[in-house]
Amino acid sequence: SENGTKIAIYSSGSRNAQRLFFKHSKFGDLRSYISCYFDTKTGQKKEASSYKEIIQSLGVDDAADILFLTDVVAEAEAAKAAGMDVIISVRPGNAPITDADKSAFTTVENFNSM
Repeated sequence: SENGTKIAIYSSGSRNAQRLFFKHSKFGDLRSYISCYFDTKTGQKKEASSYKEIIQSLGVDDAADILFLTDVVAEAEAAKAAGMDVIISVRPGNAPITDADKSAFTTVENFNSM
């Protein structure tokens, strides 16, 4: 982006599937906004070691400089254990977020509230 912020995607879908998804979004081709794609070849999404690998791949000195957004508490816990800053996206149809999770993580219901 203009301010040097990079966007990376970590998905259980393959990197090729991610690229296709973002090429054909309802807002058009978004791939120019995405710097990196990670999939489960990096590691399992519920393991801190996977997020540590992403930190190394991105070349970030301080893991807290990475903001990880997810709607899965176990992924949030793993990213936080790796040192990342984490926000949980609360979305309809997903598992409910407990009060304990809400006290441990920042939550948002839409990106306008960030």
